[in-house]
Amino acid sequence: MTIFLLLMTLFAIDTVEPDSVSRDSTLTAERLETIAYSADSMVFYPDTGDLILVGSASLDYRDMTLKSDTVEYSAEDEIITAMGESELLDRGEAVFGNGMIYSISTRKGRIIDAASQYEFGFYTGSTITRISRNEFNIVDARFTTCDEDSIHYYFYCPVMKVFPDDKAVARPVYLYIEDTPVLYFPYWVFPIRRGRQPGFTMPKFGQTARDGRFLREFGYYFVFSDYADLWVHGDIMEKTRFVLAFDERHSVRYLCNGNLRTEWRREFLTHRDRWMVFGNHLHDFPDGTTVRVQGEFLSDNSYLEETQQNPEDRMTGELHSWVSVNRYFGRMSFQAAFERTSYLNTDPDTIPGEVESNQELPDIRLSLPSAPLFRVPSDPSLIRPWHGIYWNASAHYLSRDRRMEESRATNSALKLTSGLTGSSRLWGWLSIAPSIHTRGTIYDRDRNDESYPWWLHGSANLSVSTDIYGIFGTRLFGLDALRHTITPNVSFQWAPDRYLNRDGLMDSDSAGSEYYTFSDFGLPSSSRTILFSLRNRLEGKMSERDRITRFDIASLHLSTSVNLEESVTPFSPLSATLDVSPSSRFSITGNGSWDMYENKLTNLSVSSTLRLSGYDRTLLPDSGSTRIGMPVRMVISHYYRHGLEDTESISKFRFSASLDLTPGWSLEYSAYYDALNEDFINQSYTLRRDLHCWEAVFVRHISDVDSGFYFKINIIDIPDIKIEQHVSNF
Repeated sequence: MTIFLLLMTLFAIDTVEPDSVSRDSTLTAERLETIAYSADSMVFYPDTGDLILVGSASLDYRDMTLKSDTVEYSAEDEIITAMGESELLDRGEAVFGNGMIYSISTRKGRIIDAASQYEFGFYTGSTITRISRNEFNIVDARFTTCDEDSIHYYFYCPVMKVFPDDKAVARPVYLYIEDTPVLYFPYWVFPIRRGRQPGFTMPKFGQTARDGRFLREFGYYFVFSDYADLWVHGDIMEKTRFVLAFDERHSVRYLCNGNLRTEWRREFLTHRDRWMVFGNHLHDFPDGTTVRVQGEFLSDNSYLEETQQNPEDRMTGELHSWVSVNRYFGRMSFQAAFERTSYLNTDPDTIPGEVESNQELPDIRLSLPSAPLFRVPSDPSLIRPWHGIYWNASAHYLSRDRRMEESRATNSALKLTSGLTGSSRLWGWLSIAPSIHTRGTIYDRDRNDESYPWWLHGSANLSVSTDIYGIFGTRLFGLDALRHTITPNVSFQWAPDRYLNRDGLMDSDSAGSEYYTFSDFGLPSSSRTILFSLRNRLEGKMSERDRITRFDIASLHLSTSVNLEESVTPFSPLSATLDVSPSSRFSITGNGSWDMYENKLTNLSVSSTLRLSGYDRTLLPDSGSTRIGMPVRMVISHYYRHGLEDTESISKFRFSASLDLTPGWSLEYSAYYDALNEDFINQSYTLRRDLHCWEAVFVRHISDVDSGFYFKINIIDIPDIKIEQHVSNF
């Protein structure tokens, strides 16, 4: 907090050293020669060298300009005295006072009843005395961000010592609201260097039903360099616990960044010591290698659920820790990862076989992206269809260790894939894209404990599509034109019902009884499928002055497939997705599927969003008011899923609205409502009051998980200065 700086550097005037010239009559002349001055009238005493400027006096010395009603210069004492309303300008900054005294020989100065504006605040002091170039004393220092004639609050310090561009030491410090003191600090050090500075952090006060009165986030902020800092802070809860935390951050542009949070707590009732360590680091090496590290560790599985203030953090069910290395070798990319996932919400005693943790040590991937199989000639006239054929290859090795309550599963496998893809356009309108893929996998063992079993399998695909579109002029809703695009697509997928292993050709249906399935290591399977899709897209074009805007109005996507290996019910359900957004205020999306054999819906869901904003004149007088109304903002969203077969119906609304009742009062409301159960999942009311330089916020939140209220009054320009109260079930 740089709340009492008062522009001390205004006195930092480099003058000629007294010993650098002889003390004779030429000293005054030399110094007067370096000063430019003007006034309505001037009195000069040749015998003493004294000078008096009367009426709109102005004196310029190097980067300093002094303006006052009257300015006196005493040659014998080498003192400049300004009387009456005075203004001192130095390097673009200004300070005002009712009088100023400055000694050229000692380079010490004093401002009487000083006042100034610096950055975002206003400063005053009965006297400011310059002790040396880098040291100042202030008496009766005051600071506020309020620009009213009758200020609403201010900080007051009887005595303060300031070291420019370093720190200000104050004792004591009082916070006044109007003229009533409400907060007291016996001693405080304010860093006034620009940028991140070390110092004590402002704590949070409050009360909850569970913890009682509390003091949170009181600590010290360390700045080690431009690239690293550390915040050491603690919480004291009257009824429940003591917490000590360390938050470290580091960042070097184009090289690395990361953070580490360590938290330890002692619980009074259970006498338990609990801890948490969360951290991550990203490092980019000059050779292109990227290393990522993340660690998440807890003393017990219920730590987050029982300790975190944020509801989303309390619902976290997994911990992820990993180390990954990425590197490019020409076209080929390499990635190696070592990952562990722990599941916090497991209850093995009630759910047999529930997974407690999963480790992938290591997970290695090599990839060669698609590249032309044949060199493409530079002359477009020499390009032939085979120049559109591309090939790719990849490899994936994984060693997995999955732990359950009374069992453990370990598997390792290496998968190799390669493919050829092509694309061409016939007659200028028909797109054809064939592809061939080969996949092979080798395991550490199979289900019969045979070592290093392997299989090899292939597949092919052919896709045909085109675009049919039309443009129609219209004046509907201010549009200039509509564009309708129809994109039919037919794809044929084929995979043989045989795969190759060390015993020869085998039936794909028997692969599940011999090989393990985990992660992305699937089993060979046969397929003869035709996929049909039809996409409709409606776009609008609108001209506004010199700008043309194009936007989507609606789209409809239909798809189904035919399984040629199925003789009874070869067609899959017909799926449809409809998106309609006629304006930025309203949008609706519907998804559904229809079983063509049972003639019934198998899936139906609709989500919609309505955004409204405008002005409400309901509470305004019928006449005599120049206001256009109170600003109103509202968002309503709804999600509906129709219950089919084993699924239940869902109908939930989300609602949020805000209303500016007056220029100083605003009201916000949000709710999550279950329409089928006719019950609110959660609600929140927020009332805000703008108190000019202060802000008051009251929040009432209601839910089955946590209900209570939160009240805060804070300085708008200094949000860390606040009084807050939090009462809740948590």
